[in-house]
Amino acid sequence: MVGVLEWADKNSFASFDKRGRLDAKILKFFKDNGVADDHIVYLKDKEATTDVVRKTYRDFLKKSSPDETLIFYYCGHGYKDDNEKVCFANYSGANFTASEIVKSADELFKGKTAYFLADCCNSGGLADEARKYKKKQFVALNSVVPKDLSTGNWTFSNALLYGLQGQNFVDKNGNGSISLSELAQYIDEEMAVVEEQKSAYFIPTSMQNTIITSNVPSKKDPKVGMRVNVDYDGEPYMGFVTGKNKEGLYSVRFYSYLNNETDLVSASELMPVKCASDFKVGARVKVYSEMDEEWLPAKVEKKFMCLHFISYDGYGPEWNEWVSTDKIKK
Repeated sequence: MVGVLEWADKNSFASFDKRGRLDAKILKFFKDNGVADDHIVYLKDKEATTDVVRKTYRDFLKKSSPDETLIFYYCGHGYKDDNEKVCFANYSGANFTASEIVKSADELFKGKTAYFLADCCNSGGLADEARKYKKKQFVALNSVVPKDLSTGNWTFSNALLYGLQGQNFVDKNGNGSISLSELAQYIDEEMAVVEEQKSAYFIPTSMQNTIITSNVPSKKDPKVGMRVNVDYDGEPYMGFVTGKNKEGLYSVRFYSYLNNETDLVSASELMPVKCASDFKVGARVKVYSEMDEEWLPAKVEKKFMCLHFISYDGYGPEWNEWVSTDKIKK
């Protein structure tokens, strides 16, 4: 686990608030569920220089045994280097690429199954790398597609932790267990609705139905897990329903930096979340280009939640991208 929320190069990488950091909560989950201290490496902030991370990671992989599973997790800043390779920003030091992370596991990890988890910009580069190793059971769950920036919130890591904990709103089919594909779908939806960003993941076909959590309690109310808006003085705040009490009030956890603000509200106060923009596949639209600083003609190729995947008129498919509701119009 590498958690970097501050950097030596403050001009290139802005620091994050360390209060309630989710990497520590995820680490606690694994410790509480029996992962021994000698099977855990956690490098954070100033101790996570690239030289230290690289050496520690490789030494860690060499100590593995054939029956073990590897879990790699990174949170911080991601970027692309001059060669367009996805990199993860350690406290200081040279580029640490997604390619190196997965390749090192292929070469040095003695087990067959590995999970590559990342909460940062361009993190989907891990998914691109994981799918290259056909003979391994390499899984990648990442906060955003390789070409895009990601949010500064902990939305991805929170969703990941909810799945590991066995929260019933992640159990899509209500069968009492959470599979890898269900977790990936839940993360995908959370990132799309809450952050208007498309997550990236890769799960080998043989592992789609792998159960990561069992004995998941059933929902006591169909609204549990529903994403809602609640009005406070004319301002809608987005959250999701976590439960219902004996008085009939619903517990709502609001989306914020840490997702730790809750309130009890009545059913009449729960408003469904609606997409600000909604276009059919094939629709002719205009999309705002950050590079050109103007609205360009485009076509909707596919949709996911409130996101639209578009192609630009006169540009090749390499320019196709997912766009948020504020960047698309008639």
